[in-house]
Amino acid sequence: MTDAEKAEYEDILRRLTAKCEELAAENARLRSEKSDALSVCKEVYSDPNASPSLRLKAAGLALNFERPRIESAPPVIELTAKPIEDLATLVNRRRARQNALQGLPAGDPKFLKWVERDDGNANGNGSDDSKD
Repeated sequence: MTDAEKAEYEDILRRLTAKCEELAAENARLRSEKSDALSVCKEVYSDPNASPSLRLKAAGLALNFERPRIESAPPVIELTAKPIEDLATLVNRRRARQNALQGLPAGDPKFLKWVERDDGNANGNGSDDSKD
């Protein structure tokens, strides 16, 4: 082996040793940090030395975890319409009730079921201190 070949082999050995030490330092750094998949993806896509295709792939993988997906939510209240009573039926029902009320004496239990008595504690439209 000539001196030139020996120098070339030593140079190659020195570069390989430096690269191995660099990779060992990077492995130690990665193991000491958070090592979940998201943090690794973040580190890869924020590394300017990584290839653009690798950075895009890492950013795409991390996207679903960094920004939550917009999902449909169930309605907060249940909006179901009540059956609509036509005006004629409503008027007839109210008239029948009024006619029934007018025909009953004031102390009748049926009358008291429909109308509250004003014994001073009623929550009417006027104030509590008004006297009729």
